[in-house]
Parts: sequence; structure tokens; C-alpha cells
Amino acid sequence: MSFDHEPANQPSLFGDFAAQPPAPSPVKSARSRNRAAAWESDLARTATYLMGQCRTDEERAFVERLYDEAADEGPDFTHYRGKSAFQNAPKLGIDRNAYARILKALDMIERGIYRQCREKGKQGIPRTAARVLKTLLGLALQYGEVRPSLEGIGRLACVCKQTVVNCLKVLQLYGFVVVHRRIKRIRTALGLKVVQDTNAYTIQEPQGLGALATRLFSQASESKKPSASSKDSSFNKTKGQNSGRAEVPDGVYSNLYEQWGAA
Repeated sequence: MSFDHEPANQPSLFGDFAAQPPAPSPVKSARSRNRAAAWESDLARTATYLMGQCRTDEERAFVERLYDEAADEGPDFTHYRGKSAFQNAPKLGIDRNAYARILKALDMIERGIYRQCREKGKQGIPRTAARVLKTLLGLALQYGEVRPSLEGIGRLACVCKQTVVNCLKVLQLYGFVVVHRRIKRIRTALGLKVVQDTNAYTIQEPQGLGALATRLFSQASESKKPSASSKDSSFNKTKGQNSGRAEVPDGVYSNLYEQWGAA
């Protein structure tokens, strides 16, 4: 697309933008088409203003190139995923006790599915899911929030990006992880632009299917010994050890009573 080098007070520049609009955006609904048309109008208005501020041919060529790139890219709302929102990463109160409980629950579900529910020749829950969950828990324990990129999780967990995606789906299925899709605004030469931000994650004890699986696969201890905190065991142990010393021989109290009466 070309611009005529005319003074800024001439309305023909805006006419040039309107005469050669960007390529149609891949939108389907009427609302999306209206948003795309509004975006094109704002882009043309911004480029017209910048052209009026240019003083050299190099500056005008730079504005033209920016406009062509933005027009080829299309509206910004077509480039971020649905159900994304402007939000900060949630604050997590993960301590070491919660860290251990969550990992224990995942290990219990993984073992139960492997022994009872998996199909022959299949693994059930992949073992890399525990590595990804440990990575997220480590970030939550250290920073209080979890918002790394998929590549960052992969580097910390020593797995590839696709493995991270697959493991996150498993962790979401069993209620260990809640994914928050986020977007943000950045400033460009042609104004503000909305882009996809990294996902944020809520790490929690298993919910839904995960809680049901935890109750199903949890087993009572097979040990027949009483626990260390059992009151009955402590009482019986004390009674068994000191039973001989605590007994008073017959006739002791009667003799003491007779001596007291004689005095």
C-alpha cells in the first residue's frame, strides 16, 4: 500500500486508507465483523495521524510498513484464545504440608489406576505428570503464584512442550490444576494491542474425579500394631509394665488402721 506525501491537513490521506482496506479478517459472526471494521477504522485513523507527523520520506516509509504489517496480521482479537481474560495470576497458599498431600494423592491415583483400571498395554496416568506437578508446586511454594510459559515448565520438568500440554490435561481432569487463560495489552507504534499472555495456574488438592479416585483407591493400613498416638495402647502398655508395682498387698491398710487406733 502506498501513501501520497501530502500535508497533514488534507483529508485525502484518510481516504487512501479507506480506499484500500486490509484483507478481510477470518471472522464469522456479525459481532466479530463489526469489531473487525472498528479495528480497521482505528488503525487507519492512527496511521493517518502518524503520517501527518512525519517529516522525512524514511519516516513515512516506516509508517507505511507498520500499517502493512498490522493489516496483514489482522485484528488482535483473532489471535488470542477464547475465554481469555484480563486477570492477574491467583495467589496460592501452598505450604510444605499441602505440597506433600497433593503429591501423595497423585501417587495414590496413579498406582490405583495402574493396578485396577488401566487397559492392557496402557500406562494410565503418565509418570511425567508427577514431574510437571512437582514443577508447578515448586513455583507455588517459592513465589506464591504460578504463571510460567509452557516452554518454561518443560525446561524445569525436563520434558518437551507437547508432554507438558498432555500432562496438564491429565492434571485438569483429576482436579489438581485449574488453568486460567490470560490476555494483556501492550503498547506498539500504532497504539495499544491485545496479545495472549502466559497461562496462570491454581494448584489444589484433587477435586471432582480426582477426589472420587482418591477415596476409591485409599486403603487402610495393613499393620495390626496400634498407632503411636493410641490412648488405649499407651494405657495398656503402662498397665502391663507397672502392674506388679502398683498392687498393694492384702492387709496393709487394716494393719495401719489398727496402729492408728491404738495410738
